[in-house]
Amino acid sequence: MPFTTLDKGYKIHYLDKGTGKNIVFIHGFLGCSWLFEAQVDYFSKSYRAIAIDHLGHGESDKPESEKYDLKDLAQYLDETLSKIIGDEKIVLVGHSMGGMIALTYATNPNLSKRLEGLILMGTAPKLNNPGLVKYIEELRAGTMSINDRETIETIFVGLCFQRKARKEQTELIKEFVDRTLDNKDYVGLRTMESIVGNYNVEDKLGAIEVPTLILTGDKDLFILPEESLTMSKKITNSKVVVLTPKIGHMIQYETTEDYTRAVEDFLKTIF
Repeated sequence: MPFTTLDKGYKIHYLDKGTGKNIVFIHGFLGCSWLFEAQVDYFSKSYRAIAIDHLGHGESDKPESEKYDLKDLAQYLDETLSKIIGDEKIVLVGHSMGGMIALTYATNPNLSKRLEGLILMGTAPKLNNPGLVKYIEELRAGTMSINDRETIETIFVGLCFQRKARKEQTELIKEFVDRTLDNKDYVGLRTMESIVGNYNVEDKLGAIEVPTLILTGDKDLFILPEESLTMSKKITNSKVVVLTPKIGHMIQYETTEDYTRAVEDFLKTIF
């Protein structure tokens, strides 16, 4: 498993396969690069495919001293990329919280110069889901824990996967739960607090100039599809694809062929 070391001494884990133009996948809340293993394998046939564990997630270091603010995670992402590929350009693919980090990256002029394209999956420029706000309140109050299996299996899985996927992909769901339970409470709490309290790039979306593909499931309960439709109107060079029918938050699993086709078609317009 490859790692790189940041200037602060933190080790960052990543997947890296293939050669050519760089496609970088970044995961969402409580996730890790495992969520994109299949995509790294597939897209590495034509590109250099990289998936990164954000600081605090997956196999990367989890220092208690960090705030895990999305702006910091965007900076650490850029430093990680500099260690891996120097100043080469990328297409950045961000899912959920990873999409929020991607939007933070794309609206920062010091970082966005690396971008050739942007793919946003099930994400939004600001959190507008009252259910998630309540979730963070309960985490903060200690009435709910990210290390509680029942909570993850009932609430978190229910937000991430539609019923059909939960019924048909039982082994995947089990590993998803197990990997989610590997997270540290302080990392989950601080990243969610950052999303709720500090994250809002709505007024900066017009600054995104690179070609942008916005993907959403028609029945996403985590980040509502309306967010993608609204966002597409504010990003000039963007296209939105709503994946159907009854597709939830984890679009790369729930409708793999349609997801892959949409990404492939988009990449062909850039390269």
